[in-house]
Amino acid sequence: MTVQRLIAIIDDDDAVRNGLSNLLRSVGYEVIRFASAEDFLKYNAAYSADAIILDVKLAGINGFELLARLVNAHPPLPVILISGHGDERMRARAIDEGAVAFLRKPIDVDTLLECIRLIVAKGGEPS
Repeated sequence: MTVQRLIAIIDDDDAVRNGLSNLLRSVGYEVIRFASAEDFLKYNAAYSADAIILDVKLAGINGFELLARLVNAHPPLPVILISGHGDERMRARAIDEGAVAFLRKPIDVDTLLECIRLIVAKGGEPS
């Protein structure tokens, strides 16, 4: 029996959440979606995610603030930061602060899926 991997999507744009969710489900991932970092933090089961796709620009707790919490969690959670307005400095900051990848919107599908495949491969068997 194959266990589906869980990917959490945190983005305040419903179209982005829907698009990423549909894409990931179409290739066999289970998806949980949140419109804010606060919603994610309230939902304790989200910490069982195998990977997190996180928008940088969020109202309230922003992507970098949540990234800091997630990379310092035990165990740390792998985060792919995404942004529609990112530049090289933002990408460098994201990687320096612990993101496994930084992708600009619109997101290249093949790059995103490859990032997730690598994260899942490093994670071993799901819990």
